[in-house]
Order: sequence, then C-alpha cells, then structure tokens
Amino acid sequence: MKANSYFNNKKAKRFVNRLIRCLYPERCDICGKIVPLDKDYCDCRYRRLRRIKDDFCHHCGRNTEDCNCSAPNSVYLPEIAAVYYYSGVIRREIIDFKFYGKKHLVKHFGLEMAERCRKVYGHIDFDVVTFVPMGKSSYKERGYNQSQLLANYVGATLFVPTKGLLKKVKKTENQHKLSGRERTKNLRDSIAVIDESEVKGKNILICDDVKTTGATLAECVELLQRAGAVNVCCLCAAVTKFSVKRLNISRLSVNNNLGDNFELFQQQLR
Repeated sequence: MKANSYFNNKKAKRFVNRLIRCLYPERCDICGKIVPLDKDYCDCRYRRLRRIKDDFCHHCGRNTEDCNCSAPNSVYLPEIAAVYYYSGVIRREIIDFKFYGKKHLVKHFGLEMAERCRKVYGHIDFDVVTFVPMGKSSYKERGYNQSQLLANYVGATLFVPTKGLLKKVKKTENQHKLSGRERTKNLRDSIAVIDESEVKGKNILICDDVKTTGATLAECVELLQRAGAVNVCCLCAAVTKFSVKRLNISRLSVNNNLGDNFELFQQQLR
C-alpha cells in the first residue's frame, strides 16, 4: 500500500511540474530559447561545452595531451576525474553557481559528475561521498557550500550516503591570489578530519566544483589517507586547462583589456 502511494505521489509531482513548465516555460540561460518539455537543458548548451575525453590523466584530470604533471611544483593526486574544462559556458555557469546564488545549476553538474563517476570509478564501491569544506566566514557570506551541494546530488544519484568528513579549522587567504606553492603553504594545518572512525577502512569520493592546481584536494586526500581511508578519489565539475603560471599570463592580458573587471576574473580562479 505504501509503495503504491509513493509511486502515485511521484506521478502526481511529475504531472504538476510539467503543468507548471507549460504555463511558465523555462528559457535557456545561454540562447534564451524555450527549453523543450522532454529535456532539462537546451541543445545549444551541449554544443558549446568542452568535455574531458575518456583518454585523460588520472593525476591532474586533464586530457592526456594537456597533462602538466611533469611541470615544476605540480600537485600529485592519486585519482581525479572531471567532466569539463573550466572555460566558456562552463566557466560562466560555475561562477554563477558559486558566487551568484544560481543553485539550480547543481542539477546539471551533479548529474554529469555522477555519470563521470560511474564511467571512471565504476570498479570502486564507495562507502561515502564527501566534499571540500568551507570556512565559516565564506559560508556566512555565500549562504551555502557549492561543493557540498554537488556532493549531495552525486551521492543521491549514485545511492551513496553523503557526509561531511572534513572541517576548516583555520582561516586562510583566498586561493585565487596565490601561486601553486603558496596555495599548498596557505592550506597547511587549515583543514582537519572531523571523526576518524567515519573514515577508517572506507572508500571515499571527494567532490569539488573546480580543480585549479589541486592543492586543496591534495590536502583533503592526504588527511583522509592518514585517518585510514582505503581509497580516496576526487571528482570535479571542471578542471582548468593551463597551469597557474600560464594563468598568470592570462591575468595580465585580461587586466590590460578589461580594466576594472580584472578583480572579477581573479575571483573565477580558486
């Protein structure tokens, strides 16, 4: 009886949602056209995205031809997978999702990340999905942790419980202002494991929005491994294509061309 009630409620909810979309059609954030009822997103979104190929480096998350693991001061990650490159439409949407309260975008990124996880980490039976922690001041200013939202969606899609295993214990300088080496130093002793008993012997998936140098994820992975985790894998919505050194060159170019918008560009890097 309860099962029938559940499915009836689910059908009713779908019907109401479709009715609302008929009365108030959703429009594409990119081209402005009405999104078809049988789709969650406009087709133009998929034509403009730069996806990571199946042939990619598992230590930096980039396509094999773009791998920079041999570069000086590169950060080593045991396992990382990402869906997109952090550029174009994806860059704009992640900025909106992260800084401008467009939390509905978690659905798109969460579904794509879950699908990527199945494809790359299908051989691992994860015990828990967790996320990169956020400081209290940043959380108070933003009102949410975008990495936590992604982890919740990925966990729900994969039927794996989501839990915060890490916490920020020290305020740090904004990462986007720092070089790769400075980021690693900045993060030292700033994150801690909440409860080691929740980590020991577990296969853990860490979710984040963007991987730039990988310093933050590397710190999280190391802490979880020290606490006794068996496997710790990283999953991101996007990864930057270039190293921080090359990004610094881009910053100079953007500064010259956009003037006052330079500060906004810096905020786009984590």
